[in-house]
Amino acid sequence: MNFLRPTASHARPERLVTQSSSIKRSWERCADVSYDLHTDPDPMLLADLQLRREQHAHLLELAQPELETLAGLVASAKSVVLLADAAGVILQEAGSTEFLHKAERVALRPGVSWAESLRGTNAIGTALFEGAPIRVHGSEHFLSCNRILSCHAAPIRSPRGDVIGVLDISGDAATLHAYALGLASLCATQIANRLLDYTDHRLHRLVFQRQTSLLDSAERAIVLIEHDRIVGANEAALHLLDTDWRLLDSPVDDWVDGWSSLAGRTDGIRTRSGQALVGQLHRGQESLTAQASPQHARPRATPLPVAPQHIRTASAPLPELEDTAKQALLQAVAAMDGGMAVLLQGETGAGKEIFARHLHANSAWHRGPFVAINCGALPESLIESELFGYEGGAFTGARREGAQGRLREAQGGMLFLDEIGDMPLALQTRLLRALQEREVQPLGSDKRVPVHFGLTSASNRDLSTLITQGLFRADLYYRLQDYTITLSPLRERPRLREFLCAEFKRLGGTERGMTLSDAALDALEAYGWPGNYRQMQSLLRSLVVLQPAGSLIRREDLPLAQTDSVRAPIAFDADSAMAVAPSGDVPAATLRDMTERTIEQVVRECGYNVSQAATVLGVHRSTLYRHLARLKSRDAGPG
Repeated sequence: MNFLRPTASHARPERLVTQSSSIKRSWERCADVSYDLHTDPDPMLLADLQLRREQHAHLLELAQPELETLAGLVASAKSVVLLADAAGVILQEAGSTEFLHKAERVALRPGVSWAESLRGTNAIGTALFEGAPIRVHGSEHFLSCNRILSCHAAPIRSPRGDVIGVLDISGDAATLHAYALGLASLCATQIANRLLDYTDHRLHRLVFQRQTSLLDSAERAIVLIEHDRIVGANEAALHLLDTDWRLLDSPVDDWVDGWSSLAGRTDGIRTRSGQALVGQLHRGQESLTAQASPQHARPRATPLPVAPQHIRTASAPLPELEDTAKQALLQAVAAMDGGMAVLLQGETGAGKEIFARHLHANSAWHRGPFVAINCGALPESLIESELFGYEGGAFTGARREGAQGRLREAQGGMLFLDEIGDMPLALQTRLLRALQEREVQPLGSDKRVPVHFGLTSASNRDLSTLITQGLFRADLYYRLQDYTITLSPLRERPRLREFLCAEFKRLGGTERGMTLSDAALDALEAYGWPGNYRQMQSLLRSLVVLQPAGSLIRREDLPLAQTDSVRAPIAFDADSAMAVAPSGDVPAATLRDMTERTIEQVVRECGYNVSQAATVLGVHRSTLYRHLARLKSRDAGPG
């Protein structure tokens, strides 16, 4: 890099002509305001950071799968993944514990703003300013103290095109991180797509691409429709329609022909320029020519017979269930249509949400929305307002117009409560009352609103064990588990090799002329998959996107951590550090020692990557952090 390397922390570029245009523009901006840049910024107070996280709770919740997946992928490269808001303030971090300590030296941590105007040229701030993905490596950083970093960031856009955050992968500048920018861009796209998928359920969602196999990929184009006008979109849609964000609020018919006849099926459509595409229309609750009334989604009085051989395809392509799960689905549909609540249990990433979506698509509630909330990913102080909604001005940071809450959003459809075991006890009481009375009282309101929906919950923890420990209400448990299904982990799936090939094809690998070698398939089949289906899908998707089209995927191309072996997750109590006993004769102290040794071993084998270790252990990351804090205080001893 052709930069001067003076001892002053605000180095000026000697020649910028060899730099990328984005880096050049950034250095020029920073040179004009160098006196305002901070080499040692003060992080915001913990209370202020918590408030900021609460204000961005929806983004944090929807980004959680990418944060956890990326943390596992980048930890072996001694890197971290960061999520920042539109002001460049880091909200969340995960990844290599070793590098997190190094990043602390330059204040790369939650609560610190990495806006370009404060921290000079850097991936987070410059990606936000430019509105585009960028890599800032080593000496490309404006402040010399930041040149220990190699950073790769991609902006996250709202359905209206506003940059609302940025996803960053940062590591040591001494190491080349070849795929980091591609991974960051892919995951930022997936988060933006999820924002569209989980938006206002009144809106219709048109999904389209050039090939059917891409309709469930990160490359799918999405537009949101209200009153036959486009009110939201992603960048893939802009690209296929050959336009920019000025398409917002214009009639859909100005851009796409044949879209309104797509309901419930995949078929051809054409752009205004005549380009042939395939599309799907996911109807919302807004009226559309032949829109069914939400009342029609109420369950039948008696269960459906379990004999049918047909399982209706979901409106969006979903991974196919294996034979045992298909039989369980038929039973679950009958139970739900009979007015019963369904509880899904299984390891982290075992496909509980996928099963829930199949259940929604095949139940009497399929005409209504599928509304999911991860009880373990939201700050405790936010779960109540997310579930029950609130009146405008009900609390600090509340929106002026208030919010419906997820229970009301699920009206006429299905509510999916993921990680229900992480819900605070006080809220369990409110949830039970709402389920029993079929009414919701928003925060700050004295009115009760009737609700009617199908209910599915999921947990990777043994709820009956939590009951004995006083962490979960028995009456709520019995209300949630009218019908219980335990999903098998991916490593126990029959014909796993065939399933891996089918998923690779579904995610677009075959479409791009790519092939998995026998050695690669052998490795994937023998792998322990501690993150189960979620980890497998992320790995295959990254191969499809990041490897060249037409390539043969070899064993050495697979980003599988060497420490991940076939290991069943270990269930343990979040507060007492007591492992589940193999028999009733093992002393409590011995069990505690076994648990602590297991935790320390797994964390060490995962390169001190807490997110990856939590996945292997089968617990939420916050639970593992509590255990590690307890172990640290024990080792420190009194005083």
